[in-house]
Amino acid sequence: MFQRRHKKSKTSSVKSKPKTNSTHMPEPFENNNNPTNQKMPNTCDTPPDVPDINQPSKSMIDCPVCRDTAVAHFHYGGMCCYSCKAFFRRVVNTNKATRYKCRSGSNQCDVSLANRRSCQACRYKKCVASGMKPGLVLSDEQCQKKFGPKKGTKDDNFLKPASIHKFSDTSLEDMDVEIDDPSESFDQQVIKENDYSVLIDVDKSFKEQNRIGRQLFVSLFTTGSVSSEKMTDAELETFDAIDENLAMLTSGLIERQVKNSRKFLSFYTKQRSLFMPTGQVNVNDAVHTLIEQTVLVLKENQDFKALSNKDQTELLESNSMVATILTSLELYSSRNHTMTWSLTEQDCRAIKNMNITTMNGRASFDLSAVIAKVESELKDDIVKLFKFFDYFSHIGVPKNALQVLSVAVIFSHDCCDIENKEQMEGMRRRYLILLFECLSNSEGILGACNMGLRLHTAIHHLNRICQLLAQKFCNVKE
Repeated sequence: MFQRRHKKSKTSSVKSKPKTNSTHMPEPFENNNNPTNQKMPNTCDTPPDVPDINQPSKSMIDCPVCRDTAVAHFHYGGMCCYSCKAFFRRVVNTNKATRYKCRSGSNQCDVSLANRRSCQACRYKKCVASGMKPGLVLSDEQCQKKFGPKKGTKDDNFLKPASIHKFSDTSLEDMDVEIDDPSESFDQQVIKENDYSVLIDVDKSFKEQNRIGRQLFVSLFTTGSVSSEKMTDAELETFDAIDENLAMLTSGLIERQVKNSRKFLSFYTKQRSLFMPTGQVNVNDAVHTLIEQTVLVLKENQDFKALSNKDQTELLESNSMVATILTSLELYSSRNHTMTWSLTEQDCRAIKNMNITTMNGRASFDLSAVIAKVESELKDDIVKLFKFFDYFSHIGVPKNALQVLSVAVIFSHDCCDIENKEQMEGMRRRYLILLFECLSNSEGILGACNMGLRLHTAIHHLNRICQLLAQKFCNVKE
């Protein structure tokens, strides 16, 4: 089901277009009729259609996004023109994919060279449909490592290497800056509850407050703003049956399924093991096991089972690692920065043979223990992951809400080629409203909306981390 390789991207038909002298000035030639036998520059008498034999012809395509003529070259997994490449990179790095809305409302706008700037939402969707993958866009840190820092950029704006990283009582604001965008402050992301009071009137009935709160929460979680397209009254009515009790039952069901998946899927099988013979952690096998546990949970989810095999595969490719990490967050302690994992009997026996201490069928490990046993190329990624664990723990998401969140993110489809997008969006919103009910039970309506915005920022950070990790490990196959 999983392989450590990239899925081949879709390609466009290629056509050849030779270069001519109209775009290339040939080297000066020697004129034998010149008595001085000196090299003379090229003149207008040179035949205009003679190809440059010193330069190989380049294959050309019609850009599958805007239909402009472009060199047949892969950009982020798909072929396109340089303009669409720059557009795609800009959208991914600024996290604007979820904020764009189709101007016509049809999500089927015609994108051409003349109007490619008209509807950014449809242009981005055509980029994804052409095979371009957001996970292949380099982050600022990767660009710095590969090409060196930009002029005027200080190296200390980026994450410190794993070898010198130490946890401290870093504030949430500092962690938010370090995880993804060195120039963005957490204060600019979090809106105080009082800012929502003008939208949610406490003098209104609870039912009306809850209705507005649901609209606001879905908008904040999805786009990080309140200006996006709101759910209509007809859409809200389809979720009237969802209440606090149903949300708690759903959370309890997901929690039980997660525990069962950890109980029955061991890290040690005939094909896989948690540790290599050298004593290093077999990260590749560990990731595969964790994702298979997530897949096992989804196999019991009625909404997920109702999807076609193609749509299931698309969602797992994009979101399985994000859901897996969110599910694991309940095992992390921000107090001592350790992860405590429940082990199967088979895991316990194998680990004891390696002289690793366990207690009550559980194994605990911190950052220093992990990076000491992983490959050097993965150490910085592990540091980012543990930083995210600390960052997320400060948000204060209740355990029952965390279970629902781990399933809700599976139905995110902005970067997926989905057959029935309307059905998928309905499922996504259903789980977001279940998440809202879990949060409002402990935080209140205003508090749930405030947390929705924080979760939007957190999921954006986690997506970036997982996109980079996924390139090194696995890909889901149909």
